[in-house]
Amino acid sequence: MGIIKQLPEFVSNQISAGEVIERPASIVKELVENSIDANSTRILIEIENGGRDKIRVKDNGHGILEDDIELAFSRYATSKIEGINDIYSIRTLGFRGEALASIAAVSRIDIYSKSKGAVRGTFLRLEGGEIIKKTPAGIPDGTDIIVTDVFYNTPARYKYLKTINTEFGHISSIVTREALAYPEIQFSLYHNMNEVLKTPGTGNLLDTIYTLYGEELVASLIPIDYEESYVQISGFIAKPEYSRSSRIYELFFVNKRTIHNRSLSKAVEDAYSNVLPPGRYPVVFLNIKLNPILVDVNVHPGKREIKFSREEIIEQIISKGIKKTLSEYNLAPKLKTKKAHEDSEKRQEHFVFSDSIDTEKKEKIRKNKIIRTEYPVIENLAHAKHKKGRVIDDEDYKKSSSVSYKKNYVDSSFVAEEMIQKKGDNKREEKLPERIKKILGQIENTYIVAEGTDGLYLIDQHNAHERILYEENYKKFKEKSIVSQSLLVPVNVELTLEEKEILIKYIENLKDLGFTLEEFGINSFIITELPLIIKELPGRVIVRDLIDNIIKNGKTLNQAEMINNMLTYMSCRAAIKAGKHLETIEMEELLINLFRTDNPHRCPHGRPIIVHLSSEEIARSMGR
Repeated sequence: MGIIKQLPEFVSNQISAGEVIERPASIVKELVENSIDANSTRILIEIENGGRDKIRVKDNGHGILEDDIELAFSRYATSKIEGINDIYSIRTLGFRGEALASIAAVSRIDIYSKSKGAVRGTFLRLEGGEIIKKTPAGIPDGTDIIVTDVFYNTPARYKYLKTINTEFGHISSIVTREALAYPEIQFSLYHNMNEVLKTPGTGNLLDTIYTLYGEELVASLIPIDYEESYVQISGFIAKPEYSRSSRIYELFFVNKRTIHNRSLSKAVEDAYSNVLPPGRYPVVFLNIKLNPILVDVNVHPGKREIKFSREEIIEQIISKGIKKTLSEYNLAPKLKTKKAHEDSEKRQEHFVFSDSIDTEKKEKIRKNKIIRTEYPVIENLAHAKHKKGRVIDDEDYKKSSSVSYKKNYVDSSFVAEEMIQKKGDNKREEKLPERIKKILGQIENTYIVAEGTDGLYLIDQHNAHERILYEENYKKFKEKSIVSQSLLVPVNVELTLEEKEILIKYIENLKDLGFTLEEFGINSFIITELPLIIKELPGRVIVRDLIDNIIKNGKTLNQAEMINNMLTYMSCRAAIKAGKHLETIEMEELLINLFRTDNPHRCPHGRPIIVHLSSEEIARSMGR
């Protein structure tokens, strides 16, 4: 007797559903794309508890015919293709006929739908893919689908869902991308009865970007419109000064389909390669129009990834188009002063907003009137003698800062003045480590060269200082004694919905690290305090980079690892950089502090700090 058996249909349906429906966000994506394919102009998405309890997607599209509504939930039933050849010229978002059947297989569904011109609509109820009820319904044109109890019949799948905030973060990311791909559609997103996102639906991409990302990003955008051969590129790219620390803000829409593609990322990054420092990535919103025959969208169950034929040519054209666009604008960072009015107005003259965007807000963007200056915090009295035309004395300093005023407090950052003072002190007690005889100098203002008792030492000054700062601040974090300094002018940070959810989740951890943030509007926070370790760095950029790190690593890091990741990042940003000239006293101080750490040989990232050439190796190399 054979051992191979035909699986029951309900089992095979759940297996197939697992390929398409990975989490609640997958359901939202499939339903929203169906609404888009139905030529909707308004799409409402309601979520409860991250999609675990309820997902509702309602549209005003062309609806489903009464005769088709049952068939729509059968596997491989679709109105979008008829034969195999149609797969090679896909012009809709859906085409396989799997989505509704897959969703129904792992949930309970109520659907109301009425096609345009029909006298009445239809109500259908399904549980686990089985039709329970079907009745006529008096409803407006369009479709309203309510999905509840996701994975109720597959408890193993339900168990692996993440937290409510994490699952909703994935949903908000999906809706954000679809809204950017289709600015002519008005999207409304609610979570637990609260409206968290609403786009204007004007058809103007800039309106949608403004709504989702805020004025600061819009003020940094450059429009792109480039065409060569069979490739058309449009949208917006950000100036290099608005770079991010991860690739998640490289957004691509191929024939209005939101996709991920390494080749497109490579093309964009190549175009920015000479204007961005290492580790920074551009922000782009690129619409790429191609002949559908050049695009294969049938390579991933969730249709997130695509393949191109003539990939290298497409990559070269995109890179060329971005380089050409960047070359037409003055990319030198501008000093944000009151006199920058005329230049600011000139930079923004290419922006075109629709009439639905508030007039006052348009003028703020166009004329760049809202410039939030990130004043450096007062480091010490010597550096703060003149502020706003007057002398700041001890009492002023105490009042201007929320930090506990301690006369004997020594900042952990590298302060040359303090070291120079120590150099003049003949009674200095600190000495170089025993293995170091003397400092010989620097190579390329990056590596410290020291003569040791057993050979030659090369020390990477950035890695060394990063290790020192990391251990100092890790100790302060454990003791809850990280010192903060208030900003003279609070800094506003505008976030996407996904970023806001992440920030709320980790806001207490950030507070323990010396950040004080307060909600300021729907998707905005103001920074009122920063840790002293990074007091000279732009707070807005620091917070965004920390969020990028959390997004990039959040799936794999636990709470302790996340804190370690944040401390490592802060220490890296605050450490002295390669290429900085150091005085001998500064190099000595650096080595003294380095050899006091628990691990003077590796930076927190794991990179080596010290290279040792023993006396024997040197002699052998010289033939002695």
